[in-house]
Amino acid sequence: LSEMSGFQDNEGIVVIAATNRLDILDEALLRPGRFDRHIEIQLPDVKSRLRILELHARNKPIDKGVSLEKLAQQTVYFSGAKLENLLNEAAILAAKRSSGYINADDIDRAFYTVIAGAEKKDRSTISEQDRRLTAFHEAGHALVTKFISPENRVSRVTIIPSTKGAGGFSMNIPPDRMYHKKKDMENSIKIALAGRAAEELIFGEENITTGASNDLEKATETLLNMIRRFGMNSKSGLLNYDVLYNNGFHQVQNEILE
Repeated sequence: LSEMSGFQDNEGIVVIAATNRLDILDEALLRPGRFDRHIEIQLPDVKSRLRILELHARNKPIDKGVSLEKLAQQTVYFSGAKLENLLNEAAILAAKRSSGYINADDIDRAFYTVIAGAEKKDRSTISEQDRRLTAFHEAGHALVTKFISPENRVSRVTIIPSTKGAGGFSMNIPPDRMYHKKKDMENSIKIALAGRAAEELIFGEENITTGASNDLEKATETLLNMIRRFGMNSKSGLLNYDVLYNNGFHQVQNEILE
């Protein structure tokens, strides 16, 4: 900081820094004369995603049947790094086939590998009961998505487990949006809980499984954000509870739990 304070306006020296944790930076860093110009980089929109994909595809042999425009539309909420990873993964898959070109199937497989992990090759140990339970669980997610969020495109439903530990997954692609409505967030909670609901309906309350662990995590996180950050609960009011807590109002934790 003392080095930066010694710069003169006409010396032609510019100091640039980047962070994804602006919330934990020391305020002294952000005062005038230091890092005082802030540029927030949001996740890329569809046009930006296309430009990023074109950049990373420049030195890769892409088959003519691959549409980067279509891929840009599918990769909602992908960061630039994730898009780069997607094309790199597709290139690895093409190399495994000893192919000189990345085709549409490589892109498709890479897309789901980046999201859910690579497909588990040895499935011999999965029992028929587990396959059936996973099928109903994932069908629950897909069915509720179609009913309450028809604008989301369900692109794949599978019971094939992944190397990341998922027993299967239902992939739905939301439309590009600048803001999330309360109704959208409530619907996302319902979709997340639909797998567990399907298990209970088909197999009974005593036979629900741990398969909804990640679903419950997502639903809880969304619910807490609605109450804590976005003031979407009539009882808690239009307050940001994180700000209150950081300013010493620690009793707000009890209000959220209530």
